Amino acid sequence: MSVSGFLGTTAVATAGAATLSVYQDELENGFVDWSWATHDLAETDPVHSGAFSISMWARNWEGLYFHRDLGWDVSELDTLRCWVRGGGASSPSIRLVLQEGGSEIGSGDLGAFCPAGVIPVGAWAEATVPLASIGAVSGTPDGIILQAYAAADQGTVYFDDIELFGGGGGGVPSDTVDVEVDASLERRAISPEIYGINFGSESEWAELPYTVRRWGGNSVTRYNYLLDTFNTASDWFYMNIPNDHPSPGDLPDGSAADRFAEETIATGADVILTVPTIGWTPNAREKRWGFSVDLYGEQEETECTASGWQSWCQEDAGNGILIGGIRITGNDPLDTSIPVGTSFAQDWLAHLFTRVGTASQGGIRYYALDNEPMLWSSTHRDVHPDPVDYDELWTRSRDYAAAIKTIDPGAAVLGPAVWGWCAYFFSAADGCGPGADRAAHGGVDLLPWYLDQAKQYEVAHGTRILDYLDVHYYPQASGVALSDDESSATAARRLRSVRSLYDPTYVDESWIGQPVRLIPRMREWIDQYYPGTKLAITEYNWGGDTGLSSALAQAEVLAVFGREGVDLATRWVAPAAGSRVADAFRVFLDADGLGTALTGTSVHASTNAPDDVGAYAVETDDGRLFVVAICRATTARLLRVSPGSEWESSAQLYRMDGANPYGPVGEVVSTDGTFEVPAPGRSVSVLELVAGTTAGYPAGNDGGDEGGPGEPGSGAQQPSPVLALRATPSPFSNDLEIFWHNDGEALEPVAVEIYSPAGRRVRSWVIEGEAASGQRTHWDGRDDEGTPVPAGVYFVNARRGEVRESVRVVRLR
Repeated sequence: MSVSGFLGTTAVATAGAATLSVYQDELENGFVDWSWATHDLAETDPVHSGAFSISMWARNWEGLYFHRDLGWDVSELDTLRCWVRGGGASSPSIRLVLQEGGSEIGSGDLGAFCPAGVIPVGAWAEATVPLASIGAVSGTPDGIILQAYAAADQGTVYFDDIELFGGGGGGVPSDTVDVEVDASLERRAISPEIYGINFGSESEWAELPYTVRRWGGNSVTRYNYLLDTFNTASDWFYMNIPNDHPSPGDLPDGSAADRFAEETIATGADVILTVPTIGWTPNAREKRWGFSVDLYGEQEETECTASGWQSWCQEDAGNGILIGGIRITGNDPLDTSIPVGTSFAQDWLAHLFTRVGTASQGGIRYYALDNEPMLWSSTHRDVHPDPVDYDELWTRSRDYAAAIKTIDPGAAVLGPAVWGWCAYFFSAADGCGPGADRAAHGGVDLLPWYLDQAKQYEVAHGTRILDYLDVHYYPQASGVALSDDESSATAARRLRSVRSLYDPTYVDESWIGQPVRLIPRMREWIDQYYPGTKLAITEYNWGGDTGLSSALAQAEVLAVFGREGVDLATRWVAPAAGSRVADAFRVFLDADGLGTALTGTSVHASTNAPDDVGAYAVETDDGRLFVVAICRATTARLLRVSPGSEWESSAQLYRMDGANPYGPVGEVVSTDGTFEVPAPGRSVSVLELVAGTTAGYPAGNDGGDEGGPGEPGSGAQQPSPVLALRATPSPFSNDLEIFWHNDGEALEPVAVEIYSPAGRRVRSWVIEGEAASGQRTHWDGRDDEGTPVPAGVYFVNARRGEVRESVRVVRLR
């Protein structure tokens, strides 16, 4: 293997990595003993190496504490390694803590970094801890604590050969993992619309070219477009809140929903608009609330007690629970809302058509039938206190879906947007188990029954009114979803839980307690009850924006969506700009830094160590192959990637890990068709390969009967000319750099043209002479008259002779 560029520097640094010994028979290099546990620094039996080890009586939260005045730089010494052995009756719980100036900067379960995931009893195990994986991504720690993480007596625990070293979060790879790729097998088209998000601020939305943006959640179940006002539901005191509007007298024009749709479509992405079906909408453009203290009595909490008596709070706004824990019933829905029907929804869509057009005109393509109706008796109980049953769910879906299709036949309808596991099988009327409602509907699970109703409607009316089965999925294992918990146990559980999307052997580590196999389960129901329906997962979440395990899980979720054939997906919510989870999306939306999204075709990829490394492969439409390897192991692995002989012998490597954002690493050269790629613990590595070519052309032979290789009449196979057109960045504002491949015809002119989505040419120019071999030009976002073009989608066309290629770009305001 030959590795150049940044990777070469890393490899050399790893091979000769700096090491700082903490303990080898004694404390070294300025480390001193500040421990408060009963311990011995000169234990003679057992010993891992040398003459002595450390023993500690593990009880009552006591621990070893080794302090060094000088500390050390985490950017240089980023990994701790030690040998550990339990001496009690069961595996001990030991917490590793790093201190800096008396403050904790990282902590984690030491056992999670042992090969078996726990500290063994009666045997030594090596624990290798990338410090970034326990939260210490920067700084100068000066203390190492090994603490008994329980009050109970866990017996004696032994430690030996403690050291710090550098090398990119895991040091020299301790194991080799074989990654096999076969682009001829398991080919499945990847929907670009799996790379979507919910909402997103201006900076979050501009971070990456997300393909879909959903207007959804509890608050939009009661959205009044005429008043630009929503209701917070149980999330915040069942309160009507007007959106900010510069000129309320202009409403409904310029509402938050108008702006959302216009901004999203202008970037070339699709909108999922949630259409309320609950039958109620806010009655005034002002703060009003569902459970007045004056009207319904003193309540356990008010907006003022919850907010800390902020100046804007309403002391009269209660949470609907009386002192003593009794829920208020019989309140008047008219306190906040008025009843509406399908005509209100149609009027809203008709208004939106005046702003962005119909679906066929490039407007909103997707309409979702409300949000999590099986929770309305909780989230919106001030207007809908009764649990939704089978019949109400279908009746509302049918009526509103038919109304949407009547006014915009080209739009797609998504439903029923159920919240999760229980609602896949049971109605709210039955709770989370078989009940009278299910029995009254033939004992059929809820979603299969719902799909069958939609099919029967199409048979009876000749019109499909349900295009996507829409479900939400939040992994239920402790600490996984909507959580910033990056403790070792939670991080490992989070990464394992991705298997619940597809693996029939993975038993969910939650109250569910059985295989979820979400995607194949939904596909089987669709195939049996309403073939042709697509699958949408419009809310899901695998953790907070900043955690490393959350980012790795997000990356793997996107890879699984592509491989398993999900048609549309939107994360709840948009990741913060610049966050690790945004970086995970970058892997798939800008894989090479030149705007390449991992769409095209998913192909076979597998590893011989699936618990440590997940492998996925995508063949893009321009014929490149991207291999995505997700190293879940906490220590480094050496990946031996075997893609087959049809690919070039050199490849580009990209990576994200605990210390570095996603970006290029360098070039990797194969040996006998195998690429060796060092993968740090807890990292994502992406290998970009080009089909067996020379300088981007399909391989021909080396010569012919006459003349040199590739010359006319030589008998050689002539290469098929390509431009390999690319443009970056996308989205861009005022400077788009356009690249093409130099095919040796340097003097042949290259014509560049910019087109709007409607096919109107807005700019054109020709690169001639020696400049044509320069392989790049720029577009400043202006038309031929020098006027800046509006924000939105544009197509860059390039032509050299008979060769024409096009790429899509997005211009921001």
